[in-house]
Amino acid sequence: MVNIRNNLVNEEQLEKLVDSGCSLLTSKQLAKVLHCTDAALRKQRSKKGRNLLPYAKLGRSVFYPLDLVMKVIHENVRGAQLR
Repeated sequence: MVNIRNNLVNEEQLEKLVDSGCSLLTSKQLAKVLHCTDAALRKQRSKKGRNLLPYAKLGRSVFYPLDLVMKVIHENVRGAQLR
């Protein structure tokens, strides 16, 4: 049997996480940052198994963890090649 208590975050760890800049963006906020539309992000989320950006859905609200979104963007940067 797994002891769930060992996996819980304590108050001190939670404060460190919040203080470290753990930011969540709404779909509209991320669309503004990426200079795209909210509909474009919605369409991207609807692609089963091919969604590029990580998100969390709580009820009808969608949130994007900023640190993970930035990581994905940096991992997918392609350099220009001269011919």
